[in-house]
Amino acid sequence: MFLKQLEVIGFKSFANKIAIEFVPGVTAVVGPNGSGKSNITEAIRWVLGEQSAKSLRGSKMEDIIFAGSDSKKSLNMAEVTLTLDNNDQYLSYDYSEISITRRVFRSGDSEFFINGQSCRLKDIVNLFMDSGLGREAYSVIGQGKIDEILNSKAEDRRRIFEEAAGVLKYKLRKQAAEKKLTESEDDLNRVEDILHELEDQIDPLEEQASIAKDYLEKKEDLKKIEVALLAHDIEDTHRKWEQKKASVARLDQQKSQHLRLMEEQDKHYQDERSKLDHLDHEIEEIQQGLLVSSRYLEKFEGQKNVLHERQKHAKENAGEMKERIDRLKRKQKQNEDALNSELTILEEEKLTLEKLKNDLKKKTKEFTFYDQDLDVIIEQLKSEYIDVLNKQASLRNEQRYVTEQLNQLDQRTSRSKSSSDDVLQSLKKIELLQVQAEKEIKDKQKEYKTTKQQFTELQQTVKSEKEAYAKQADAINKIRQFIQQAESRHDMLQSMSQDFAGFYQGVKQVLKARGHRLHGIHGAVAELLQVEKRYEKAIETALGGQAQHIVTQDEASARAAIQFLKKQQAGRATFLPLSVIKSKQLRAHDIERLKSHPSFVGIANELVQYKGVYQPAIEHLLGNIIIAEHLKGANDLAKLMQYRFRIVTLDGDVVSPGGAMSGGSQRERQVSLIGRNREISQLKIQLKEMKGKKVELEESFTTLKTSFVDHEMQLESYRDQLQQRMIEKEHLESRLREIEIKKANIQDKHQNITREHRDFQEEKKALHKRMDKLKKEQSVYDQKVLDLQNEINESTEKKKTQDLSKDELQEEITTLKIHVAKQQQMVTHLEDKTKEMKEQLDTLTSELMEATDSVQALHEHVSLHLMDQETINEKIKETREEKEKLTVELEKKKGARQHLQQDLNLNEQKLKSIQHNLDTISEELRQEDIKLERLDIQLDNLIDALREDYELSFESAKENYPLTIEADEARTKVKLIKKAIAELGVVNLGAIEEYERVSSRWNFLTNQRDDLLKARETLIGVMDEMDEEVTKRFSETFYKVRDEFKEVFKSLFGGGEADLKLLDPNDLLYSGVDILAQPPGKKLQNLSLLSGGERALTAIALLFAILKVRPVPFCVLDEVEAALDDANVDRYADFLKTFSQETQFIVVTHRKGTMEKADVLYGVTMQESGVSNLVSVRLEETSELLATS
Repeated sequence: MFLKQLEVIGFKSFANKIAIEFVPGVTAVVGPNGSGKSNITEAIRWVLGEQSAKSLRGSKMEDIIFAGSDSKKSLNMAEVTLTLDNNDQYLSYDYSEISITRRVFRSGDSEFFINGQSCRLKDIVNLFMDSGLGREAYSVIGQGKIDEILNSKAEDRRRIFEEAAGVLKYKLRKQAAEKKLTESEDDLNRVEDILHELEDQIDPLEEQASIAKDYLEKKEDLKKIEVALLAHDIEDTHRKWEQKKASVARLDQQKSQHLRLMEEQDKHYQDERSKLDHLDHEIEEIQQGLLVSSRYLEKFEGQKNVLHERQKHAKENAGEMKERIDRLKRKQKQNEDALNSELTILEEEKLTLEKLKNDLKKKTKEFTFYDQDLDVIIEQLKSEYIDVLNKQASLRNEQRYVTEQLNQLDQRTSRSKSSSDDVLQSLKKIELLQVQAEKEIKDKQKEYKTTKQQFTELQQTVKSEKEAYAKQADAINKIRQFIQQAESRHDMLQSMSQDFAGFYQGVKQVLKARGHRLHGIHGAVAELLQVEKRYEKAIETALGGQAQHIVTQDEASARAAIQFLKKQQAGRATFLPLSVIKSKQLRAHDIERLKSHPSFVGIANELVQYKGVYQPAIEHLLGNIIIAEHLKGANDLAKLMQYRFRIVTLDGDVVSPGGAMSGGSQRERQVSLIGRNREISQLKIQLKEMKGKKVELEESFTTLKTSFVDHEMQLESYRDQLQQRMIEKEHLESRLREIEIKKANIQDKHQNITREHRDFQEEKKALHKRMDKLKKEQSVYDQKVLDLQNEINESTEKKKTQDLSKDELQEEITTLKIHVAKQQQMVTHLEDKTKEMKEQLDTLTSELMEATDSVQALHEHVSLHLMDQETINEKIKETREEKEKLTVELEKKKGARQHLQQDLNLNEQKLKSIQHNLDTISEELRQEDIKLERLDIQLDNLIDALREDYELSFESAKENYPLTIEADEARTKVKLIKKAIAELGVVNLGAIEEYERVSSRWNFLTNQRDDLLKARETLIGVMDEMDEEVTKRFSETFYKVRDEFKEVFKSLFGGGEADLKLLDPNDLLYSGVDILAQPPGKKLQNLSLLSGGERALTAIALLFAILKVRPVPFCVLDEVEAALDDANVDRYADFLKTFSQETQFIVVTHRKGTMEKADVLYGVTMQESGVSNLVSVRLEETSELLATS
């Protein structure tokens, strides 16, 4: 067998899946510190079953899962798979190859597999037990573990030798046997205790069982006669019950007919009431529609008035625009005529200018023959002088034009101011009208809101009163029905109580005779108790027939009553004399034990109320009966009390002393003896409350009806007021809308005037600014003219010296230039003037077009208003017709409502008449029901007696128990048998079964005790045999290892001595093992005084010695030679090589000597931070390749 492969993924630093192939021989794992070499060793140990996270260098098992690195995320699972070659069947497993897999998840869950099949960790541990390959075996020596072999206690060191000897499985089996032995001793002690307890029960139970058997024989005789008698009485009572039932059915049919009639009449009444409500709703909707129609009518009339006002305003605007258009056309015609005249003058002046320029050109050409320089200067000056004159003329013309514009603006501003004052005066008047209208609307809205609130509150009140009216009517009917039923029930129960219905015949006769014929009779137990509803069934079950026991003052009273029954031959009864009756109570410590159980309710006598004088009798009957919550709890309490007491559940199930259980379904009794008085008292209280409530409701109902009618009349009045307020408010709002429209028109007109006035001011400001600029320029040019005149005069004086001809020519040229300049100025002025006139004409044309467009728009607007007015007139007509139609329909609905209200009143009278007849029939039916109920109770008592006493149905009793004798004779025999049974005293029927159970249990436990004694002897014998086997195997293995250790130590150290010593040679089962070592040249000394290398080499010697005695298929060593020097490493490596013929070695090492002896080298690197990778080299193949090369 050898290790074939190790697969690892997610284990510690191995984030990626790696697979290590192992070969026979020595496999070395090398790598730098921190690369993850030792993780391979820990992976092998972990998959073999290691459970200590600390041994794996972690704090918890989840720490072995790859936790992530800078470049890789953490994993959620670690998995290791170890594959073994098992061809030699070294492990007792029917496979040639074994694969062990272990997984762990971050959630803490683990999985284990053998050859892919899920298994337990225990299965893996058992597989490798005593094979030398387990998690604690010497085949896996982790980092630092080699030193622990020497440092551990002698007792702990013994485990290595036990693993080598293969005795661990015997020790584990012995521990299991010891555990079983301890359990057997405990079982034996329990059996002895139970047997001791049963010895005290057998003899009393045997006696009680004998009495019970005698009782059962008499009970069987009684059953045959009494069952037949009960069947006879049931049949006779049932016949009477059938007759009475027919009478009740007849009355019930009459009642049903009246109820159906009343239901139909009530349905008819409710239908008419629903119709009335529906009619009220329709009237409400019509009134609302009428209100809406009035509102729309006011709205449309208001719109009509507004349109009329707008149309009138539009016509006025159109008239003003037409006047403006005429004015603009006249002005346009005047400007066109003036422009044509100016254009004609301009053409004439241009011809004159052209002629003067030609003359000037001709004279100038002649003058060029004179002195050019002076002439040029004078000409230039004159030319400049002329230009300045032209500019002066232009400025004067522009100043004149600006002045004209300013005068026109002043006139237009004056007209605008006058219009603005008129508009402001109109605006003030319309605003006063608006304030007044708003105030009137606000007051009207306040009145409407107040009326609306009052209407809504009253409407809600009417609605609430209507609902309350219906609810109270329904409540009164329900209370009447309840009172009838409760009175019927109360009378029936009262009658039954007076007749002592439900009591046995003898008890009934005694109770009827008390006070006059019998004295000292307090009453039956059922009469003297008060029980809460919750406990009734339990107490009734606990008492059973004892509820009819009669409590007497003393024994004399009881004897007198018995004599009375005998004399009257009225039956039998059981009496409880208070003077001698003894209480039965549970012991205090038993009660304390019971209270600790959650199912314990209480002791029966503590759950009932009674007078103190009856305490002995009540405690006698109920003092030792336990009440439990449910049957399971009753079983637990019975076991707790060792089945010594009777336990009854709240559902009526019973656990008897000895363990017998009774239970099942019970026919619900309409009236129980115990609960009858309680129910009568409750009914009295309920009837008193309900009658008082009925009176209150009827008074409240009458008041509510009166209030409801008054409020409905008030609601109609408020509805009319609300409608009138709405109409008035709509009229005021329409008037306000007209005022707002007028105000908006006036405000628009005022805004236009204000905007026009602002434009005038801005234009005037711009003209003044232009005038100032022109004046400044004029003063500059005036100065320039003076300067040029002076220069020209000077140049002219200089020229005087020239000849007259030149002067004359010059004078002519000058004259011509002056004429040309004046003419040019004239032409320029005329051009500017014509240009200005054209601009004014364009402006007038534009204004004329705008005015024409406005007139057209006004005409279209008026046309649209005419169309809208026709539409509104149609709507006003339709709305007025709708309003008249709704008014007619409202009057019609109001008449129908009055007629329907009269029908409703008649139906209400019919309902009262039917109700009276129904009450009469109900009272008659109630009396018959009481009589029927008495027969029913009597029949139920007979059937219950048959079922509860004998567990038989009437059919079965009649068929199987025929009455063969007369009924009176049968009753006599029943009395005699019952007397004989009474003489037997208290009978424990469970004693028969209990005696058989206890006897059977006694025999069973006796056999169990004998079996346990035999099993104890067998276990002790097996343990002795295992101790002998362990001692033998351990002794043989220890001494063999001791001899080999001495030889291996000398070989590794090159001399010296070593020995293994048992601390207690006489106790081979538990003796610890001590190691003695004496390296060459040193004295024999304690291991703690050796150097680190010597200690490591000593431990290695022990390891090799064990391998010699018990070779293992493979051995994993993690840096065990780290503390050795090179010479010792070489010897260690030689030993590895030698032992590798039989044992496969996987070594983690840093040492060169070890690497050299390895057959395969695996390198562990960490190229990526935090993630280990694997590289491998087979040294044999490398050597061959080197030799070949």
